[in-house]
Amino acid sequence: MRRLIDYGKELADTLRQRGTATVPAIPISGFGTSAIALILARITQGLHRAHALEARLIRNAARLDAEARPCRAASPRKPRPARPAAPHADPAVLCLEHPLTPEQIAAEVRRRPIGAVIADICRDLGIVPSHPLWREAMIEIISYGGSLATLFNDTIERVRAFHSPGPTAAPSPTPPAALSLFPAARAGPS
Repeated sequence: MRRLIDYGKELADTLRQRGTATVPAIPISGFGTSAIALILARITQGLHRAHALEARLIRNAARLDAEARPCRAASPRKPRPARPAAPHADPAVLCLEHPLTPEQIAAEVRRRPIGAVIADICRDLGIVPSHPLWREAMIEIISYGGSLATLFNDTIERVRAFHSPGPTAAPSPTPPAALSLFPAARAGPS
């Protein structure tokens, strides 16, 4: 957990200091965007998750280290009704417009499997399969009840979205006069 936290802090500091232009494309592509505000919001959310999970692991260390008890047969449950999807529930927009509070994140971390939380942290930190922490995270995700397949598919979609061109508009017959490929050079500081 500590390695994920250290990586997230280092990445956030680098982005704040230098922006996305100086950071290699691989770490940024895992976010599915180059919008620095969105990337920093996701990293912040990931760091809150990681700290909440670390606190949970410390609090429950004795129970986690105890020998596993024999599994009981699961009792049958009634299926829950499906919740209607929120209109325009784009995770990127929600992350910026309605960020989760640290208390909301901590409550979420307490009720979810450890592996699922680690997978969410990897999503938040933009960790892709070529990242040095991927293998270590992958083992923990599988060992503690997370879905590596879902994380992998989400990661591939983000990388694909990052590298695919945006929506194309119909070409106009003449380019607008206000647009220029080369901005006018300034003569000194303003």
